[in-house]
Amino acid sequence: MKHSSVAVVGAGIVGLSVALELQRRGLHVTIYDRNQPMSGCSAGNAGYLSEANIFPPGATGSLLQLSRLLLSKQGPLVIHPAYALRMLPWARRAIALAGAEPSQAIAKILARMTLNAFAATADLAVHAGARSLISRDGGLVVFSTRQGLDALDAKIDHWRHHGVEVEQVNGGQAREMEPSLADAILGGVFFRNAGRCSNPQRLGELYWEHLQRNGARLVRDDVRSVMPASDGGVTLHGSAGSYSSSKAVVCAGFWSKSLLDRFFPSLPLVSERGYHLMLPRESHRLSRPVVFGEPHFAATPMEHGLRLAGTAEFATPTARPNMRRARMLLTLAEKYLAPLDPDGAQPWMGVRPSLPDGMPAIGGVPKHPSIQYAFGHAHNGLTLAAVTAQLIADQMASQVAVTHEPGLDLLRFARAPVANG
Repeated sequence: MKHSSVAVVGAGIVGLSVALELQRRGLHVTIYDRNQPMSGCSAGNAGYLSEANIFPPGATGSLLQLSRLLLSKQGPLVIHPAYALRMLPWARRAIALAGAEPSQAIAKILARMTLNAFAATADLAVHAGARSLISRDGGLVVFSTRQGLDALDAKIDHWRHHGVEVEQVNGGQAREMEPSLADAILGGVFFRNAGRCSNPQRLGELYWEHLQRNGARLVRDDVRSVMPASDGGVTLHGSAGSYSSSKAVVCAGFWSKSLLDRFFPSLPLVSERGYHLMLPRESHRLSRPVVFGEPHFAATPMEHGLRLAGTAEFATPTARPNMRRARMLLTLAEKYLAPLDPDGAQPWMGVRPSLPDGMPAIGGVPKHPSIQYAFGHAHNGLTLAAVTAQLIADQMASQVAVTHEPGLDLLRFARAPVANG
């Protein structure tokens, strides 16, 4: 392995984490991206290293109300009518996988990854000189309605069953932890082992600086295909040229679909766009990530302010951003945190790659183990990036196309039953 060259396609937090782990294990790494590292969705991450996201997206039941979501403008989940038909196969699968048995099987896999995620992230951050950006003070999920709390109760046993440490808190206890929370908060849950990254973009940039110092290089090109070569290696075809490598790992987020379609036709990957609003004058409002349960968004203290992040907008990735979805987060947050200072607020939008079971895709191309992939992390990109990197590196060392975490390869969609066909 020491003399192998690996092409990593994609310079977001997953791609950079994979590149860093492979370099640490002695491989020569070249990163391919049409933009600078950390220019995409990873930069706008909420910064919450969550242990809560172990259930498939359809488990909330919201996807059963597709007709309402098509008309919604301000809800936490919006579907553009023009995108609805394209994501229908995804939605059918998501609903089919929301039953008790598949949900528990998915939660088992995600919990195994999540429970190891903070340690893996901290280890990689130490390696890159970025440990100061990672902390572990827990995370709160709070509710202001009895209905919200009652729905939460049903999940607590499932979290505990899968080894997630979670404890219920009442409104007073929540305000003891975060005095800025409004009296309207009735209670919620506290995830003691959840973590935080105070600057996701800077974390990735420090990864890239370390990679460069140790011999990695960046090729700025729009990779259009990744193909097995006759010598057992890989050929990448970009808009500016072609490139050869011993192995390749596709970590291109939503754009991984176009690179892998020839190997995995009808890949059920959709564009789930997320928004955030950065409030530079509110960095000391909270001491840890707080998720507001009813409107489904998070507030995370960052190095340079308070980040309000959340909402899901299913739309064509290149569609014009609707920054009103970012700005509405300020109005929503003020219901829970009292008036906030909006001076200098910066809205942002990024494209999450979302698969219908909520699990990332980690594996290799059958019969072509020199081509591997790691993408589709949706809301868990930052949380699971370092664990993903370890799985890819182990897989590459074993010279196989199957990850050491069963159930994550893309063949699962050929195996999985789908409602109504």
